[in-house]
Amino acid sequence: MAGLSERALIALIREASGAAAPGLLRGIGDDCAVFSNSGAGPWLISTDSLVEGVHFDRRRHPPELLGRKCIAVNFSDVAAMGGCPRFVLLSLCLPSDLNADWMQRFFSGLSGIIAEYGAVLIGGDTVRSKELIFSVTVIGEAGCGGILYRSGASPGDIILVSGHLGSAAAGLALLQKSGGDELCGKQWPQWQALLDAHLNPLPQVKLGQELSASGWVTAMQDISDGLATDLAHICQESGTGAIIHARSLPSLPVLEAAAMFLGQEKLDLLLRGGEDYQLVFTVPPHRVEELRARLVSSLNQQIFAVGVITEGSGVLLENQDGSRTDISFQGYEH
Repeated sequence: MAGLSERALIALIREASGAAAPGLLRGIGDDCAVFSNSGAGPWLISTDSLVEGVHFDRRRHPPELLGRKCIAVNFSDVAAMGGCPRFVLLSLCLPSDLNADWMQRFFSGLSGIIAEYGAVLIGGDTVRSKELIFSVTVIGEAGCGGILYRSGASPGDIILVSGHLGSAAAGLALLQKSGGDELCGKQWPQWQALLDAHLNPLPQVKLGQELSASGWVTAMQDISDGLATDLAHICQESGTGAIIHARSLPSLPVLEAAAMFLGQEKLDLLLRGGEDYQLVFTVPPHRVEELRARLVSSLNQQIFAVGVITEGSGVLLENQDGSRTDISFQGYEH
């Protein structure tokens, strides 16, 4: 997209799209569109495409894990709104060099993750192509606590994340450094958790539903393009700013060693790497400890406070020395 950033393109599409339609509760601007379901709860719908050479490399991604990942990234959008995935549509653009064994392994992974989350593949399309492209649409139901949007954060809310950051970006960089060999994990077993984070991300569906049911979360988004960008989306939609504390960003213990091995800055991986598919969400300060206790009890799940919502606009990083740097929308750019 020469001369046009992804964010500018989305803004252009948003301006050109219809602002309202019968049954449409939320259109462009969140992780899923939302529309009413004839008297029942509203549906959630989201779509994503994975393009070889942009989102994955067949040499580095075992087909069964690629099948899982192309569904997981869509289920993560539903999780980010507190919903439950129900139906999947899959469109395949397939080059002629794919063999039957590769496709069988791919569909084994794809069907496995769909079944794990109680969803059903209901249709799609196939076409021959020069490039391998997967386009997935997922339809989900709103959770019992209602839908969580990006637009509800208020100054004073605490910013939390659901897990370690930077792992997937480090895993991708390790695979690239290995020359694209699927055996990278056997070469470097100490990095396996980082490789797994990139190759086989886990959508936080149960956590998203529990956060919705709590009634205490004011805004939420999944972390697909890096915390610096995805938190900026929450701030933009909520009309707020944010401060992130560098010292509070959670990571696996092995990430620091991996960053040194790769010649990269650990902080860049934490903030800008993308594809963590954790959740970033905001909660009023007086509810944080109660929410922590609830999640440990119900899901044995830890959450991590990383900053605070502020007046104004943009996302600032508070460094170890107390200085602040604007990091708004500095994550992954498609």
